[in-house]
Amino acid sequence: MINWLANPARFMRLSAWALPWCAWAAVVTFICLATGSLWGRPMWGAWWVWDARLTSVLILFFLYLGYIALVNAFDDPSRGGRAGSVLALVGVVNLPIIKFSVDWWNTLHQPASVMRVGGLRIDISMLVPLLVMAAGFSLLFLTLLMLRMRTILNERKAMALRLNAGTAPAARPVRERAVPVHPAVP
Repeated sequence: MINWLANPARFMRLSAWALPWCAWAAVVTFICLATGSLWGRPMWGAWWVWDARLTSVLILFFLYLGYIALVNAFDDPSRGGRAGSVLALVGVVNLPIIKFSVDWWNTLHQPASVMRVGGLRIDISMLVPLLVMAAGFSLLFLTLLMLRMRTILNERKAMALRLNAGTAPAARPVRERAVPVHPAVP
C-alpha cells in the first residue's frame, strides 16, 4: 500500500482529487450544521446542543478546514499534499464515530432508520424520495468534483510546462541609478 502511494504521479493525482473533494465536503458539512441548527431551534428549543452526533460532525467540519489550510500552507504542492494526507488519516477515525454515535451514546438524534441490522425502519413513501435525492446530490457532488479536479490538474501541467520551458517569472531587473555614485573624496 505504501509503495502504491509512494508513486509521485499517483500521489499528485490523488492529492489533486483530495483538495477539491475536501472543499466541497466542507461546504456541505457547513450547510448541514446550519440547517440542522435552524431545524433544531423549534424542535429542541435551542440553536445548538452538545449532542454526540452534532459535536462529531462539527469536528469533521474543523478537520476539513484544517486539511484545506494545511495543504495550502506550503509552496510546494507535493509537500502540502503529504502533510495533508497525515491529517486525513487522523480524520478518518471520526467517520465511524459520526455513524455510530447515536447507537453508542444516549443522544437527541434517532437511531438509524435506513442502514441498520434489523432492516428498514422507514416507510417506503419516504424511502424512495430519500434515495432519489441522495443519488441526485451524489451525482451533482461528483460532477462538481470532477470539474474542479480537471482544473487543478491543468493548472499543474501548465506550471510544469512553464518551469520546464524556462519561462518562470524572472527576478525584477536591477534599475540603474540616475546619478552615478562616486567614492567620497577626502
